[in-house]
Amino acid sequence: MSDQSPSVYLLHGNDEYAIRSFLEERLKPKMGEETTMDITTVDGGSKTIESIKTETQTVPFLTERRMVVIQNIKAMTKGKTNVEKFTSLLDAVPSTTALVLIEDELLENKHFLIKWIKKNPERSWMQVFALPKGPAMTHWILEQAKDMGGSFENQAAQLLASYIDENPRLAKSEIDKLLIYVDYSRPVTESDVRDLVADVRQGDVFEMVDAIGYGDGQKAMFMLRRLLEDNKPLSLFGMVIRQFRLLIQVRELMDENPGQDHNEIAQRIGSHPYPIKKIMPQAKIFTLPQLKIIYHQLSEIDQSIKSFQLEEELALDLLIATLTQ
Repeated sequence: MSDQSPSVYLLHGNDEYAIRSFLEERLKPKMGEETTMDITTVDGGSKTIESIKTETQTVPFLTERRMVVIQNIKAMTKGKTNVEKFTSLLDAVPSTTALVLIEDELLENKHFLIKWIKKNPERSWMQVFALPKGPAMTHWILEQAKDMGGSFENQAAQLLASYIDENPRLAKSEIDKLLIYVDYSRPVTESDVRDLVADVRQGDVFEMVDAIGYGDGQKAMFMLRRLLEDNKPLSLFGMVIRQFRLLIQVRELMDENPGQDHNEIAQRIGSHPYPIKKIMPQAKIFTLPQLKIIYHQLSEIDQSIKSFQLEEELALDLLIATLTQ
């Protein structure tokens, strides 16, 4: 990152955990502890571009700079007119403001934000946060354990990756739990993972999603309550999002070539074969259009949680009720 303190930061990618960690652990501390009061976070889905412009133009209070964090940029930049307005906003961000733009998906090179960043390198900074997949998740687990002062046997990391593939938020929590269990005195083994990372994460989530697919709201709600006994709502919501993301990918490939086995599909989407083998029968419950509608609903609820419009557990209740109507 440049020492010239850019006016516009773009953080985008499908690793929501890494984006939030970078924001909280790297960017916000650069503002200084005493400037916490001068950090404003807003949701693009509930604000106008004019109101955002006012935020960026506000003079810092007792500090040299202020930070304005905008989440869900796509929601406020639909259509050519809004894109032009937002581009003008970016052009006018003063040096006294650090405008942080967050989008929880990978933006294509043709996206107007990417183009603006490349056109204004002296005033901007960008980083992509992509989820580790398949073998990359195993490596990520090994590195995280090392950074946290412990270690994993390779087979243990592979098994944990198969349980929580593409969910770093959940992985971090499980790594911490496993290292505490072995008291950092020995490597975490495959047996440790099987004993402590209960298959309830796979089994109960699968059962809940099955119930959603069959429209059985009572069973889906029962499984939700059971899962919440051992999991925090945000981690559980992340597991549900991951499950439906994988279901979409698997269903697309199954429709494209019905003869593929789970190993071929896992290789094509860069995932571990273990969860794909279990997901394939479940994918047959849904049509691809149904899965895309559900994923869109998940995205909307996710934004409501991040913008503090919905409490996490209530959001999960609403999700089950909506999907099983």
